[in-house]
Order: sequence, then structure tokens, then C-alpha cells
Amino acid sequence: MRKPMVVGALAVVMGCAAPTQAPDARPAENAQPSAAGASPEAAAATATSGAGAVEAATPPPHEVGTTAQPQDGGAPPGAGAAAADGALEPGSAPLAGADAGADPAAAFAPDNKVQPPLESQELTARASALFDAIVKNEPALAEPFWFPKEPFIPLKDVKDPGKYWDNLHAAYLNDVKAMHRKRKRWEGARFVGFEVGSRPKWVPPGKEANKIGYHRSLHGKLKYEIDGKPASIDVHTIISWQGRWYITHLGDFKKR
Repeated sequence: MRKPMVVGALAVVMGCAAPTQAPDARPAENAQPSAAGASPEAAAATATSGAGAVEAATPPPHEVGTTAQPQDGGAPPGAGAAAADGALEPGSAPLAGADAGADPAAAFAPDNKVQPPLESQELTARASALFDAIVKNEPALAEPFWFPKEPFIPLKDVKDPGKYWDNLHAAYLNDVKAMHRKRKRWEGARFVGFEVGSRPKWVPPGKEANKIGYHRSLHGKLKYEIDGKPASIDVHTIISWQGRWYITHLGDFKKR
């Protein structure tokens, strides 16, 4: 009579000792081997791909908005004349090379023999600003096309180049107003482009009271249309500075 109880108790004890397996304990078919169980080759490949991903995600050591500095710490006369907000101070203009995006320090030539192109986007933009100044009778808008004061002082071989620049600059602003008055109305006037005048001539140091040579062109044309008809404004003298054209005389200065 006691044998069935002993057998039953033994079955209970054996059932408690047996390990229990969860229903989902099987490894997934698509599971990847862990790094610990991977082969050396696979581990190296994983480490390489991971490092490459980090390197690709790391930005280059360059801050947006910073300006490259010259290696020797110097800068061409007039460099940095543009204000932080992009506006230009009176009588100042960017002194980069022919390319508007060029580095001014890299383009700087001590002898100033970099001849500007006859056509460029930056030249057209500054000529357009001059046209707007004339149409709106706002001389300040014409500043980007005017020769900057900083390089003018070492360039000119006169007694007081700073005062001479002041006089020429005042005449330039007056010329803008005078050209505005030449038309009774400017409604509908549309800027077309700027055309360099005479074939650029190299003016060597010692000529035209200058210490530094420059390229010069006379009687350029500020072209526009009004009432469907073509028209133009004469730009008396432009000279070069570090690969760009600048006005030194808008009107006929000899008649002053």
C-alpha cells in the first residue's frame, strides 16, 4: 500500500529538479554573432567600419564664418574694409582678386600688375549699385565702385594723398547727383550692364603722380534701358587695384 506513495513523491522531486526552458529561448535565425564570439577578422572589420563612421561624422576643423589669415600675418592695404554685416564703409570696397570669392591675401600682388577682367559678376554688381545710386539720387549706394582710401594713400605720389582722395571722393558723390538731374524722371529705367571703355593701359610707377602702377581705362559705359530705348552713362576713369576695377573720376574732372 505504501509503494505508490513513494513513487509519486519521487516523481515530484525529479520534476522540480528538471530545468525549465522558456518558449522563446531559441536563438533568432537572423541574429548576429556578438563581438565576443566573432572571429578576429570579423572583429577587426567591425572596428574599422565603426572608426570610419565616427571619422565621417566628425566635421573638419573649420568654423563657419571664419576668414583665412595670411601666412605672414600681413594684409594688403584696404583689406578688411567691409563691415561685419556686409555693408561697406564710405570709400571702402573689398580688395580681393578678380574672383569674388578669392582670398584677398592670396591674390595680393605688390606691383599691382593683376589686370582685371573686362567682364565679371562682381564688376557688374558694383556697376549696378552705381546705377541705383544715380536713379535714386542716393550717392552712398555708389561707394562699392569707388577707389578705396587705404590703398589710394600709398599709391599716389602727392603732398597730401589723403586730402586729395577726400576731394576726389566729394566730386564723385556730386557727380552721382548731377547725373541724376540729367533726366526729369527715371521711372522704368532698367540696368543692362557695364562696358569697360578704352583698351586697358598699364600706367607704370612715376606716371600720373603715382608710386604704384595700375591699369587704366577711360570712358566706360553704364548701360541701361528706359521707355524701351537703350541709353548709357559715361564713366570717365577706372583704374585697377588687385584684380578689380575702381572709379577715380566719374565725370570729366578736367573741367572743374
